[in-house]
Amino acid sequence: MHSKMNQKISFLIRGTICVLFAVLFCAPMRIMAQNSVWGGVADVKGKAGKKVASTKQKMKTLKEQVQNWGLDTNYKHAFLIGGKLNSDGWSGCMNWVHRKSYNLNNFWQVSFSEIKDEKQIKQMGTGSYPQFGNPSPYIFGKINNLYTLQIGWGQEKLLLPAMINGNISLSFRCDYGFSLASLKPYYLKLVYIDYVGTTEFDRMVQQKYTRADSAAFLKPSAIMGASVWGKSVSDIQFVPGAYFEMSFAIIPSKTKMFVQTINLGVNASAYSKQLLVLAGQAPTFWKACLFAGIGIGKRMK
Repeated sequence: MHSKMNQKISFLIRGTICVLFAVLFCAPMRIMAQNSVWGGVADVKGKAGKKVASTKQKMKTLKEQVQNWGLDTNYKHAFLIGGKLNSDGWSGCMNWVHRKSYNLNNFWQVSFSEIKDEKQIKQMGTGSYPQFGNPSPYIFGKINNLYTLQIGWGQEKLLLPAMINGNISLSFRCDYGFSLASLKPYYLKLVYIDYVGTTEFDRMVQQKYTRADSAAFLKPSAIMGASVWGKSVSDIQFVPGAYFEMSFAIIPSKTKMFVQTINLGVNASAYSKQLLVLAGQAPTFWKACLFAGIGIGKRMK
């Protein structure tokens, strides 16, 4: 009996010692594995942080370059491009500014405009003649597309310096020069019906407005739509004239991005020949409009 008890006690002691050795041996391995996992996560975070910091630095550098791109308040020249919404159409403009003094600038302006009659209405052509294709939109009664090219010189006088937050100033602008009007005939696709005995023959022709064909030109049931824009390029008539423009310019002294100028004013022009755009309207030697425009560009020393 004593011998069996001694054997059991000896077996338990040996088992306990083996378990302790196993725990002591595995614990360092587990700790090393945990350290390896957390070390990998830390490396990933570190790399991501460095990438984010690098991107932020690049964006900051780019922003500084944009902000300093010729936006010095002590500029000598400025080049601007922009556009205008006119009461009778639209314009695209380019300006070259030469600074004479703190409150006076000289500038040269080139602008291209399309002039529309306030009463012109676009509508869809007739679909009664599918043999000639699908109908297309057209402007009823339109005789000519009218475009103008204006080239002039002017001055800009500072009225109120830095009137808003020490940055926004108000100036008065006045310029004048040469204006060239372009009358481009407006072609329509017209359907004519011919009879040979009792047989009806339909034909479609593309033509501009003439007094002889005014009845067909002004008959909606005979109009398939407008011809393509390039149809009448060879028929353009040029009419020389002169223009005069006045406006108020709202100008930031130093913007966060490009130079921006907002113009509110009036443009008037006179020509050597009467200009006709829409049938039923009296032709005139002159054109005038109100406008709101914006310009962006670069200031240079």
